[in-house]
This record gives sequence, C-alpha cells and structure tokens, in this order.
Amino acid sequence: MYLCKFFGVVRAVFVVAGLSFAMVSLSPCVSSWAEANKPQEQEDLTWQVEQVMQILDKARESYAKLKDYTALIHKEEYKDGERVKDEETIIKFQKPFKVYLKWLSGKNKGTQLLFVEGKYDDKLIIRKGGGFLKKVFGTMEMDPNGFWLRKFTKHSIWEVGFAGVIDTSYNAFKNAQKQGFVSAAQVTMSEIEGRPAYKLVLVVNEEGEENGFYCRSSIQYYDTQSNLPIKATFWLWEDDTAEILTFSDVKLNVKLPPFHFDKDNEEYKF
Repeated sequence: MYLCKFFGVVRAVFVVAGLSFAMVSLSPCVSSWAEANKPQEQEDLTWQVEQVMQILDKARESYAKLKDYTALIHKEEYKDGERVKDEETIIKFQKPFKVYLKWLSGKNKGTQLLFVEGKYDDKLIIRKGGGFLKKVFGTMEMDPNGFWLRKFTKHSIWEVGFAGVIDTSYNAFKNAQKQGFVSAAQVTMSEIEGRPAYKLVLVVNEEGEENGFYCRSSIQYYDTQSNLPIKATFWLWEDDTAEILTFSDVKLNVKLPPFHFDKDNEEYKF
C-alpha cells in the first residue's frame, strides 16, 4: 500500500489551508453534540485549542480511573509513502505498572516481553520469536532504558499502550500551546470501528521541530463512551513518514490475576 500522495495532500491541507473540516452527522447523540458546539468562535484557534484540551483531559481522567486492560494494537509505519512496518501485538496492562506484550505478526512475530515495575530487578524479560533465535538467545533480561527495546519501537516501555498516546499528546500539545507553536487544532465527530468518536486534529508549526516536538501533526480518534483512544496517526518531521496505531478488542478493568505478569507462567515459556 502506498500513501505518499495521500500524506502530501493531508500535510498540505494542514499547513496551508488551516484545516477546514466539516462536522459529520452520525447518530442522534453525535448530531446533538455537533449542534451544541457551533458557536461563532469555532473558527478561532484559541477556542479550538480549548476543545482539543478538553477531550485530552477527559482521556487522562478516564485513564487515571483505569485499573487494567487487554487489547490488540495494530501498528503501521510508512516512509516515503511505503509501508515499512505492519504488526499486531497483544497487550496486557495493569497498574501500578505491569505490562506483557506478544507480537502476533510482523518481523518480531512470536516475541514476548514482560516488564513489572519493582520486580525482576526492574529488567525487561524478553523471549525472541522464531525457533532458531529462541535457541540462540533464550530468555534475556534487559535494561528497560537500554538499546534493545529500540529494536521493536521508537518509544520507551513507559509509553506503551493507551498511556503513550494520551500522555504524550497531552504534554506535547500543552507545551506547544504555551510556546505559541500551535498552527491548527480541531475537534469534530466521526465514526471508527463502528462507534462514534471524537476526532482530534493537532498541528504545530515549524518551530516545533527545532524545539524537540515528536511530530508535526496528528489525527486521533477517542471513543465517546470510554474517552480512550481508538486510533492515532502521527506525521513525523521527516518527509512522508507516519506512524499509525489502532486499538481493537479492548477489554477494560478485567481484573487480571497475577499469573498474567509472572515470568514463570507456563503459557509464556520464558
């Protein structure tokens, strides 16, 4: 799949046209929300920024109340319009901070990762996928801040799952707002995975790159019921480079028993 032209058009619309998106009529509840948010100042950037921050605040509040969850995460990466990564991962997560990941597809298929804060000497427990690699490497214990995790992701273990999307977006956008780097922002209603969602569009100007902001723009969808992310697309500063995360089969507050985060779990074969 090639998206080079698509990325270029979207980026041009963001930066040049200033994001003139239309509200989408869906269910009665979505239409009511849209009608209630059509004041005169809708075109004003300050008002739009406030709307985006309200949705991100809701997401943070919902995540703060969350005790644990499981989900499938589909991650895609595109460079110069060509897909360079396409993988699906199971995530099991529980607070204060316990996470188990298993890659179901992609070049890391079969790889498992376990990290439990305050346990196992605060090391990542990793079992590489593939019969030959399993024999060569076996089960490894790695520094969570070391180079190994970069083999799988650009992000730290602390940014895995919902937290990575919500906290990273909130902190970055809030900082961009304070420093005057926001060039466009908008909240509309949409539908994704068959559910109504808030659609957030976030764009920072070129000064953002010089000041270390991760991406130039992002489109994110948040479920209107759970206020948690469903899908997020990030356009990085490099030309035609994008990351896409999609969450599916999400189960919240499932009360995962301890064995899900035990390296001696026979199912994991660490």
